Amino acid sequence: MAFGINKKNILLLFQPKLVYAYYKRYKQLKKYKNRNLRLGLYVAINNSEIGNHVFLSNDVTLSNSKIGDHSYINSNTHVGFTIIGKFCSIASNIQFGLGKHPTHFVSTHPAFYANNKGFKTFSDKDFFEEHDKIILKNDVWIGNDSIIMSGVTIGNGAIVAAGSIVTKDVKPYEIVGGVPAKHIKFRIEERYIEQIQKTEWWDKEEEWLERNYKSFLNIEEFLKCIEKNE
Repeated sequence: MAFGINKKNILLLFQPKLVYAYYKRYKQLKKYKNRNLRLGLYVAINNSEIGNHVFLSNDVTLSNSKIGDHSYINSNTHVGFTIIGKFCSIASNIQFGLGKHPTHFVSTHPAFYANNKGFKTFSDKDFFEEHDKIILKNDVWIGNDSIIMSGVTIGNGAIVAAGSIVTKDVKPYEIVGGVPAKHIKFRIEERYIEQIQKTEWWDKEEEWLERNYKSFLNIEEFLKCIEKNE
């Protein structure tokens, strides 16, 4: 990892934390070089699978998760115990997979049901599952400052409006918003939803997508294109 001599790189010498961030970024890019991964700074990837052409912006944490091809996550977003499909657009300041506490025990404090904390607990093992898997299908868009609670499934093509707290499943191509998030509308006419899902376009080869990308600008043209190519 060679740095040229310029004003920016001279300044790096006086910022050890930033130097380490660039070094860590370099190591991660090297590890995933066959995936064409793009990274910002201060990105943490732990026990996770990365698809092709993924982008993770500054201060993103990805742990115990999986992210599919062409999906991206913007800055200051923390993803845990989540499966993200292909072509998903994840905005900034989003929390995935916040832990749960039991409400049916005598106490809700982890001291009595967990032994994997950074503080003293009395328990000799875990008696409660704190994280249920979150599933984002394909082509999902999550707006800024949202929270996605554990155990939720968000269907293909769905949209979560900015600032929402999603506590239950979201249907394919549904737009939800609010606290807690509720149905607003479907983003396309319902008669098209099943047809588009059946195409499974997110699994098409790169060459096909490159050749037919303009058809994505119009639903009817897209469906004609699919029919023509079958």
